[in-house]
Amino acid sequence: MVREGCEPATIARRAGGDTTMVYETTSRLCDELFERIDWAALGAIYCDDGGEAFWDEHRGPALVLGVTWADALGRRVARGGRSLYVGAGVAELVPMLHEAIDLQRRVVATNRRDDECEVLNAALAAVGVAADVLRIEPVDARARLQAGPFDHVSVVSVLSDPETWPTVGAVTYGRMPPVLLDVGAFVRERDQIVDIVDGIGASLASQAVLTTTVEEVPWFLAWADRVQAHIEADDEVVESALVGDPIGFLEIELHDG
Repeated sequence: MVREGCEPATIARRAGGDTTMVYETTSRLCDELFERIDWAALGAIYCDDGGEAFWDEHRGPALVLGVTWADALGRRVARGGRSLYVGAGVAELVPMLHEAIDLQRRVVATNRRDDECEVLNAALAAVGVAADVLRIEPVDARARLQAGPFDHVSVVSVLSDPETWPTVGAVTYGRMPPVLLDVGAFVRERDQIVDIVDGIGASLASQAVLTTTVEEVPWFLAWADRVQAHIEADDEVVESALVGDPIGFLEIELHDG
């Protein structure tokens, strides 16, 4: 069950702002979805120990803050467009459903953990969300880039993931003194991330919105410099539910040629 006090009306009030657009269509669906998720299975995926306690603490905020994120995103993307979510998990469920259902957008969602995809897709199916509306694909995001061009891409706490890129992650969060840096490992991880960012950039529409964290912005600024794209950061920042990295929005304009 979703933790007590998270009924739709309370969620909308806590999120603040005009959340009518978000919750008019998807409120009951999102509440039911969070009840149907196998939190014990997700706990085993996310944590070596104490996974159920982790989700007892975080699943309520994930629903509340998902509304805030969805509301902010809904003011930045147009109906009928295409979105790519890289590393889509629990935190992304509300904004993805808002896009797919309320805004009638094509949502392509990827996650590198096969078992997490199975748990989340089972919950989506249990509440009647058809696979052609939203399905989280257990594949590398690069394999789905041909579904673009995308006028919105979400990359939240992906490029800074210490599990995937331990050296880059340690540098990003200031956990590694320079004297201990394995330069070879850093270069290998950096090149992998640059390859992913270049692939995402190549899949963008000429005007697009990027949802990402402060820690990941430098990767996209470096990409923009390489391809001479224009990036402008939005002033609005929303709180993320799980990792704690602030989520912001970048407006991207690609130049012809």
